[in-house]
Amino acid sequence: MLREVNHRVGNSLQIIASLLHLQASSSADDDVKAALINAMGRVAAVAQVHRRLYTSHDLKSVLLNQYLDALLDDLRRSTEGERMSRLTLKAEPIEIDPDRAVAIGIIVNELVMNAVKYAYTDCAGPIDVELHGEGVELVLSIADSGIGLDVASGIGRDPRSTGMGQRIVSAMATKLEANVERDPNHAGTKIVLRFPHSTPAKPASMAAM
Repeated sequence: MLREVNHRVGNSLQIIASLLHLQASSSADDDVKAALINAMGRVAAVAQVHRRLYTSHDLKSVLLNQYLDALLDDLRRSTEGERMSRLTLKAEPIEIDPDRAVAIGIIVNELVMNAVKYAYTDCAGPIDVELHGEGVELVLSIADSGIGLDVASGIGRDPRSTGMGQRIVSAMATKLEANVERDPNHAGTKIVLRFPHSTPAKPASMAAM
């Protein structure tokens, strides 16, 4: 029964994502189009978790390599032109709980779309997503080889941006208890997140509160 619920929720969310994509395709306003595609990606990130749970032997976990591969396929299909043609994924088959998988998916969506919009001014370029384990931590990185991002001066950012994507990444990173850093040695922009593989257990006194 729970599998069927996940299947139906996933299908419903996929329909919403498809409707957002159709609306984006019909919009003549580039800002509206970009906002709708971003919203579609966020919905698709949640939908993919439910679809993974429907096909999984374990309803309590999601395989991140399969999940991210499907999510990036959704992003490729949603974006017109060749901007996503050099989007690559290298991820280990790590299992994680669905709530944290959603947070990871939304972060990947935001940072990939940011790279698509700002990293390359006149052509498509590589965008690399990697995820692997290091001891008790997971390391997620999204990197491009574009113009780079000067966080202080805002170079590489659209001055019309509302900063919503950055706030969403910060919120999801807090949910993951992640440390977020920019790699200063990378030519272009590389954002690296480190977070515990599982949520640390709360002390009994806190759990009771």
